[in-house]
Amino acid sequence: MTIQQSVRALETYALPGDAVFPESIGIDVRTGDAFVGSLSDGTIFRLPGRRGAAEVWSRGGEGGRTSVAGVKVDRLGRLWTAGGFDGTLDVYDLDSRRRVARFEVGQSPSCVNDLAFGPDGTAYVTDSFVPTLLRVGPGLDAMEDWVDLVGSGVPWPAGINFNGIVLGPDGRHLVCSQTNLGRFWRVDLDTRHVSETILDVGILEHCDGLAIRGSTLYVAINARERLAVITLEADARSGRVTALLSCDDFAFPTAVAPAAERLLVVNAQLDKMGGTPRRPFTVVAIAAPDPL
Repeated sequence: MTIQQSVRALETYALPGDAVFPESIGIDVRTGDAFVGSLSDGTIFRLPGRRGAAEVWSRGGEGGRTSVAGVKVDRLGRLWTAGGFDGTLDVYDLDSRRRVARFEVGQSPSCVNDLAFGPDGTAYVTDSFVPTLLRVGPGLDAMEDWVDLVGSGVPWPAGINFNGIVLGPDGRHLVCSQTNLGRFWRVDLDTRHVSETILDVGILEHCDGLAIRGSTLYVAINARERLAVITLEADARSGRVTALLSCDDFAFPTAVAPAAERLLVVNAQLDKMGGTPRRPFTVVAIAAPDPL
């Protein structure tokens, strides 16, 4: 049974700027710091793990970076930023703040959206417009086409397709959300076989960014301003939606990240682009629900 639950914000981080439109969030497990990117101008913000105000870590435009979608930190202390409509993927050393690699999709239109790391540190990357899963090895040698999604049987209509991506509970499969169809897909790391993750509720419209802790998958439901909590089977063949969380402080949430006993939720307000967004743009912390 899916539980509809209203939660309250435990803490709110205000992001400096009038047109931030933040899209994703990544956690540095060494420090607890969180990093958030601006889809509109490429600014990267740091949210200190020991509490405190959000600050600009790298200004938009630096090194030609004009947009940031997905943000993740790997186990080597490197910050990876998906370049959205720029069709790029950048990697930074967190300690020096120096960019150590840039990759380009080489196709247009492109929307490099999000990434997840495999057990060996390989990054797997979604592009919402290009029907290919991309891959970058931990040595940062090159970005390669890894899985032909249409050739693997994935329908690919116009719009935002593959979006969020995580490594599944068994460490052998990736799980991806497909926003415009409300569907989820699993990809075997060994065979590259693609199949659907079947949810007990059928489709989950407006599914966006993903995060995982153990067998619990968290899904930002952007236009419905909800956060779905899903219990996945170990091999990610199926999942059960156990809760839909709402909060008065959600504003078109596109990403979520577990941080200790809390969940950090990014309020992107992408539905207000070209309009009048609520200011300041925020990231809110809520209590992580107990697994069912």
